[in-house]
Amino acid sequence: IARFPATLTGEEKGSLALGPASEDAQFSHGKITVQMPAARQTDAATTAYMAARSSGNLLYFRHLSATIVIPVGVDGITKIRLQSSGGEKIAGEVTFDLSGDAPVVTATESYVELSGEFVKGQRYSVLLAPGKLSGYRITAYKGETEFAHVNGGETTLPAGSSLTLDSVGQDIPTFRITNLWLWGGTGPEYDCTKVYDLFAKSSCFNNDDGRGVNALKDNYIELRPNGTVMNWAGADGRNWWYVYNGSMNPDTGKDLDLSGFYEVIPRGEGTYTVSGASITFNWTGHASTCQVVPAGTYDMPGTTPVKTVTIAEGHFALKFTISGGKDNWDHPYDDYGVFACHPRVLFIEVEQMPSGFSTPEASRTTDTDFEFESPEDPGTSFDWDHCAGDWTVYGGNSEPYGFFVLGGSGNDPAFLCPVAKSWDWNNSVKNESDNGLVVTVTSRTDTEIKGTTNWWAGNDDAFWDYQWIKTTPATDLSGFYDKIPKGVSEYTINPATLEITLGNGEKAKILTPGTHTFLGTSSISFAKNLEVPDGCFALDFHLMDPIPATSDRWTDVDRFINAPLEYVIIFEK
Repeated sequence: IARFPATLTGEEKGSLALGPASEDAQFSHGKITVQMPAARQTDAATTAYMAARSSGNLLYFRHLSATIVIPVGVDGITKIRLQSSGGEKIAGEVTFDLSGDAPVVTATESYVELSGEFVKGQRYSVLLAPGKLSGYRITAYKGETEFAHVNGGETTLPAGSSLTLDSVGQDIPTFRITNLWLWGGTGPEYDCTKVYDLFAKSSCFNNDDGRGVNALKDNYIELRPNGTVMNWAGADGRNWWYVYNGSMNPDTGKDLDLSGFYEVIPRGEGTYTVSGASITFNWTGHASTCQVVPAGTYDMPGTTPVKTVTIAEGHFALKFTISGGKDNWDHPYDDYGVFACHPRVLFIEVEQMPSGFSTPEASRTTDTDFEFESPEDPGTSFDWDHCAGDWTVYGGNSEPYGFFVLGGSGNDPAFLCPVAKSWDWNNSVKNESDNGLVVTVTSRTDTEIKGTTNWWAGNDDAFWDYQWIKTTPATDLSGFYDKIPKGVSEYTINPATLEITLGNGEKAKILTPGTHTFLGTSSISFAKNLEVPDGCFALDFHLMDPIPATSDRWTDVDRFINAPLEYVIIFEK
């Protein structure tokens, strides 16, 4: 400790003393000014300041500075910066006014920075001016890259105090995705399911703007000790957006959002909790749970012969059981049945990066704002640009046939296909199921669309003759079912009501894709649904209003002759 003479204020005479000795210290009128460098090297000496003020021979020293101790939990850190949150001054040129009963402290800088070689497991002291902080943030760097943070709330640092913080710069377990294995499909007991590497089947997914499944190959996933998970999007700045490629969609030919199946980890930041061998992820509006499985070969349950997934040596996988899928026997062997109908289990195979690894700065990107927009909201809109072109009756000459009668008296009508009741008609009823409809648009405004239809006989070159053969002689029902003018004819559409008026004066309601409900009346109440497949449309001809139940109720004659209510023809391109 050094003793320096100084001039005191007023009539008092005496001394100011400072320890440790500092040639840079300044003494003036009861004040001591010292340097607490805002930036210094780790090997620089750090000794807390003390001072005494006396008019006599006895010196009573008091603490002037405070200390924060920062443990370091990882090798490779090159700089640590402590910043006051509210701009409070904590370092630089610090002046202690000792003229009163308690020292008054002023400083010039709101941060302290240590640079140099940091050793894992060691503690490093930061000297700063005492006082109250509204909060603080400690940032650890590797080179110029931010590696880790410690945040603190309101803190009071009295003179002479020493505060030891939590370890900064802990090793953050970081992982890279090496494979995505999917087991899925219909009928595992019949050898219909498949095991796919999604990266090898990348063509099945939409890659617009680089957001196909391969976008995950450069991602880094950090499981931070504080319970935060970070899925960095990598150098490409892109995440997978889970959209099935419309060109691979045999049902509609349109892109399909499969995020409900495959969005099982956050696109950016989220939280995680560990319970035994399971991890639960949470992020805005989402939650998922997986099992952690080590390297090895795993049998898929109920498969004959057994199908397996193999996780490579040195890797492990996050195993997610996918819910919401359904068996689709129309697609038991194709990719669509695996990816879009009934995906069953997803294995995200990962490898852990070595100790001390830090996600490269160029890879610290996020891609969270993109959203898939459905090509069309079924049942609420109609794509008029898609209207023109060649259409055929849905299904052709195979089930499900695309024309139906909603018929029957009373409160329990039913949708029936005339072809499915072929014994009521002569064989010509089957001719209707492959007919074609060519639609042209000649003019279009917001209130009216005009053009022509060409209703032609299809490959069999014949039309249905509408003859009901259960009577002698046969009954001609063309008045009910011969609705579309044959050959070329004009039409007019009201876009607001979706009503079409054909060249023969017949009117029909255009039904867009989706489920349509047909209701009875206040006196005869019912609700019957008909599905128009995506990418299709239908013409609904209203034939008659419901009538009370007849003695023929629930018979074919009742539904096709006594009380045919609606006649619907579905068309596909």
